[in-house]
Formats: sequence, C-alpha cells, structure tokens
Amino acid sequence: MKKKILTSFVFICLTLVLSAQSSPSERTPEFSFGILGGLNMPRLSGGSGNEMSRDYTSRSGEAFGLTVSKNLGSNFGLRVDLLYSSEGGKRNGVQAIDASTINPLAPAGTYFYADFNNESILNYLEIPVMLKYTIPVSKSSKLYANFGPCIGFLLNATQKTSGSSIIYADREETTMIVPVAQSFNASTDVKSSINHNNFALTGGIGFAQRAFSGAVFIDFRGAYGLTVIQNDKKNGSSHNGNLLIDLGYSLPF
Repeated sequence: MKKKILTSFVFICLTLVLSAQSSPSERTPEFSFGILGGLNMPRLSGGSGNEMSRDYTSRSGEAFGLTVSKNLGSNFGLRVDLLYSSEGGKRNGVQAIDASTINPLAPAGTYFYADFNNESILNYLEIPVMLKYTIPVSKSSKLYANFGPCIGFLLNATQKTSGSSIIYADREETTMIVPVAQSFNASTDVKSSINHNNFALTGGIGFAQRAFSGAVFIDFRGAYGLTVIQNDKKNGSSHNGNLLIDLGYSLPF
C-alpha cells in the first residue's frame, strides 16, 4: 500500500514536469519542491446522536512531508503534497462504553457509562491536490491561498484509555452497575474498525519569503473529512477535521 501511494505521488510530479516540457513555445512554468512540518490540531466531529462518538475535543499531533507546486500563470498554480498526518481526538470524563464489554448478554445498542480518559490516534498518509492563488506583496514575498480535495490512507489507529471508574447505567451516574472501580488503562489497536481511506476538502492561506536560493513559507490550513471514519455505526459516526500550522522551505527547479 505504501509503495502504491509513493508511486502515485511520483507519477503526479512527473506528469507536471512533462506537461511543462511539452510546450516549448511558451515560457517555462516555474516549479518548486520543498519540505514542511508543523503542528496538527485534529478533532473528531459529527455523530452527536451517537453515544460512542459524541463530545470529542481536539488533540495535538504532528504533520510533515513533501510539497511540489507548478505555476499555471495569471497568479494561479497547482500544489500537491505528500503528508504524514497524525489525527483523531480525545474525550475525558463521563462517556459511553459498549454494555456488552461488561455484560455479554446486554442487548445490542445498550450503553453503560464510566469516567475515564480516552484518546483516539489516527495516523494517515495524505495527498492533498490544491489550486493555488498567489498575491505578490513585494519582489521577495507573497501571500497565497490553497483549496482542493485530499485523500488519506490510514497507516495505523490506536485507542489509548486511562483511569479507573465505577460503571453506571446512565450518564448522570445515578445507578451503579459495577460498584467497584474498574481500570481503563489500555492501548488498543482499532485499525480494523476504521475505514482505511478518508476523502476530505482542505484549504487555507500562507505566506512565502524569499530566502537564499529558495523560499521559506508558513501555512495555515484547515480540512474536513467527507468520509465517516468508523466502518460500523455501532462504533460511532465521526468525521475527521483538523487545523494545520506548518513551516517549510522550497526550491525552484
């Protein structure tokens, strides 16, 4: 799978280069190739009507990778990234658990409640393909905006829980099911319960400043996943979303 993704990224880059070389009568388009890395602030959203996917908040993660851009003229360009992106969300406090994990005879769709810490870590290899619009600020700096689709390929998925709690029949903690505190310290591989592909829309703004023979740039980018990440609604019905702040350096070629 990873080889296919890398091959796809290289193919896109080569296609851009060959398309530029196929029009020798025109001015050679400007290309740039660079690296980037930064802070990712993802969040699982949606599914408010599903007890297993409500009340998630943002966690912090990392994102880094490669970027290539092609100048299309008239301030427009095309940008393609290859990113490792750590996403997911966290939920601390009283939350639902599948009742069958406590009582195997519990009817499907029944929930118990406990007070513990819960973090979902979803790591993706992502390929955003974005239209880029650039506004020169000076001879050495520019502002730009990006927008386009993104596809993500799930690398791994882990659910980390911690703490201990009495088990209750209701969120208000009025009826105890297990009166002795149970430990929730665990790290569980949940990749099999997550959709392996995630389609999203992404966009944002950035600033680039010429430095040496290339340019330093900073991006502020948001994304929202169009795909429900769980492959079974009994496990939730969430969408990935994130805010990415990254710093990078690119060289023209």
